[in-house]
Amino acid sequence: MRNFWILLLAFALGCAPDAKVIDSPIVAQLTQGQSQGTGHFDHSGWTEILKGASKPKTGRVDYAWVKANQGKLDAYLKSLAEADLSKLGRNEQFALLLNAYNAFTIKLITENYPSVKSIRDLSKPWKTSRYVIAGVTVSLNDIEHGLLRPLFKDPRIHFAVNCASIGCPPLSDEAFEGKSVESQLDKVARATLTNARYAGVKDGKLQLSAILDWYGADFTDETFIAHAKTVPVWVARYANEDVRALVKKAGGSPEVEFMDYDWRLNDSSR
Repeated sequence: MRNFWILLLAFALGCAPDAKVIDSPIVAQLTQGQSQGTGHFDHSGWTEILKGASKPKTGRVDYAWVKANQGKLDAYLKSLAEADLSKLGRNEQFALLLNAYNAFTIKLITENYPSVKSIRDLSKPWKTSRYVIAGVTVSLNDIEHGLLRPLFKDPRIHFAVNCASIGCPPLSDEAFEGKSVESQLDKVARATLTNARYAGVKDGKLQLSAILDWYGADFTDETFIAHAKTVPVWVARYANEDVRALVKKAGGSPEVEFMDYDWRLNDSSR
């Protein structure tokens, strides 16, 4: 339980786990693939699940539908377990890991549905190593903080992965694909930051999701793709005109208030 409470304390203090590459054989597969991989991974099964379950306009997920179609999800997870990352290039790997995080999260919730009210009610939801990618067992934290963030260094990750909570950016209703992951990441970033639940202006202040507080360093770190001098400047690239105007008027550093994060389950039936 100690690691679980450390993670929650990190969130409460406005910080997040470090982005640090994990010590795992999966990293060697990724490295090899990024230097010579040309293959394609089929995510059509995951798209089929997302089309049936995800409601991106409301930010909710129909977990009852997934539970009734558990075989479809299990088949997709089996394909992830059997993947060969050494044969996939960078964008194919990127798409696979984003999809894997979301698929494993939904698997975790449906295993405990309908009694689960919040992912935080479950034992070590992010720390438990139980998910298999390319023959290697990892945890959700391994995927996000040990692979996605440190290896791909893209702040848009935070609008692509979904932690099954109302406060999280909506789960896309289509799988990420290697050939289109760049445009898809722009799409989810824009969909999130043009939504007042995640970014807006109130009483002359910039209102932002707590995610942009916890992971703020990823948006300004010079080693990350398309970083900005401040978080508001980064947000303004994708946000509505009122946000852009406020950020410009304040020289890139308006007063910011971070919204309370809603950890309740993003279940479409509630």
